[in-house]
Amino acid sequence: MKKNKKQTFIFITAFALLAFAFVLRMIYEDLNNAMLQSIMSTTRNIIHIILLFLWVISLHRRLINKNVRRLMLCVGGLLLFWMIDKIVKWEFTGSVTHPLVRYLWYGFYVGMLFVPTLGAFIINYLGKPETHSHPKKMNYLLIPPLLMLTAVFTNDLHQKVFVFYNGFINFDQEYSYDWMYYIVMGWFVVMGFYFVVMMLLKSRVPGSRKLQKMPILIMTFAALFWLGYSMRLYNCDLTVMDCLIIVLLLESAIQSGLLPSNSNYQQLFDSTTIPMQIVDTDYQPHYVSSSALPVPENIMRLTETAPVLFGDSLLSSAAIHGGRVVWQDDISRLNELQDRLQDTMEQLDEENILLQAELELKQKRAKTDERNRLYDRIAREVEPQILKADALLRRIETEPENTRPLIARLCILGSYIKRRGNLLLLKEDNTALQAKELEYCIRESLENLRLAQVFTSFHACCDGWLTPEHIVAVYDFYETLVECLLDNITAMLVNLTCTQGSLAMNIQMGCTETITAHTLSNLTLSYGSFTYDIMEEDVVINLTIPAGGDIVC
Repeated sequence: MKKNKKQTFIFITAFALLAFAFVLRMIYEDLNNAMLQSIMSTTRNIIHIILLFLWVISLHRRLINKNVRRLMLCVGGLLLFWMIDKIVKWEFTGSVTHPLVRYLWYGFYVGMLFVPTLGAFIINYLGKPETHSHPKKMNYLLIPPLLMLTAVFTNDLHQKVFVFYNGFINFDQEYSYDWMYYIVMGWFVVMGFYFVVMMLLKSRVPGSRKLQKMPILIMTFAALFWLGYSMRLYNCDLTVMDCLIIVLLLESAIQSGLLPSNSNYQQLFDSTTIPMQIVDTDYQPHYVSSSALPVPENIMRLTETAPVLFGDSLLSSAAIHGGRVVWQDDISRLNELQDRLQDTMEQLDEENILLQAELELKQKRAKTDERNRLYDRIAREVEPQILKADALLRRIETEPENTRPLIARLCILGSYIKRRGNLLLLKEDNTALQAKELEYCIRESLENLRLAQVFTSFHACCDGWLTPEHIVAVYDFYETLVECLLDNITAMLVNLTCTQGSLAMNIQMGCTETITAHTLSNLTLSYGSFTYDIMEEDVVINLTIPAGGDIVC
């Protein structure tokens, strides 16, 4: 209410001063006292200039959008220029025939042409963010008023705006309008109506419909006034009336909310549900919303550097002209959620520990199961050799006189069991093995054959990779051969060649007695082929496995 009273007082005072200035003009025109006329005229001009200047200053304080504010200040500057130009023309020039007086008159059209043009630029910013800039193509809108203004200032050459009957003598009394004048006034009126209509169309302010109709009423009155003045139905101070109409038009747009302004703070703070307040530099509150909680001054000062926790609120502030705005964000729900989140995290941590322990137990169980599976598989695949080794151990206990040859046989079986198990483990994790693995297996077996008094010789050239199945097949074939002829072998020569995935092995054996083909009938080879040749006490075996395609290493 206090704010409304203050605003009403300002409006009443302004209109009272305007009425007083109008009365002064009506009085001093009929006076014969030149000094009194000068005093009244000067007083009237001072009133007009002061009121217009104060209105321009208020635009800088009230308007929110900086781009709109700059344009409105340009409008205010043009109006002040217009008013000062009028005062200089009528009050400070002597002879009306002087060209300067005429060009001061032409200067009136600077404001008349560019003020409504700037209104079109203002319309472009309505409803846009403060970072919005008008399109560059809008600058072309300045070309028509520039051309028309050029036509006005060159009127002395062509007289298509004003036609002077008797040359330039008494030009401001004896003149008429030509067709270019009506183009200029048409631009003035059309751009003015465009400003009003577009402002109403773009407005999204749910305010008073009566106030929002005021710009249309004022613009309609202005059009009728200018039409009557052009028809010379009445005589008045046209400059003052034009400036007054423009100010009323823009001010009505501000008051109705069509142009956003930062007025009616108290009404805003009374209506808002946001806990906030505006304080001065000493942190004394000036505007406080109804939902804002009292905040001590020392707490508000802490918000200058960072937001501050204040109970279930987060207190923040930002610097504004003449003080700061302080607002409170309700974080009670956030605090509740944070507590619940903390409880959930603790619960999840406990569950995570249990899951981790369960996972470790499963991993240990899986490792044990995998180890047992591999042991069982090794045991199954070398079961005949294990049984033979077990029988040899029992014979060692019962036949101590044969301990050395029995241990030799046991070492041969043990080397096969170890190497065969190693191949199985390598086969689990690899799709291809180095050919050297087969060389290591046969070399170790031949070394153990020497314990059984068997002369051995081994030559190997193993490069590249072989499939695990080929290596196992060859090694099993070799072991079966050794176990079959171990009692008769006196010498064994092995030549092994592995290149590019293919394998060739030549075995020559010397025996204590003649070997029959029936003795070798149990030999089988899962891959490739083999041939043997029995020459009395010597046996020659050739084994080949061709390359089985690309081997993935």
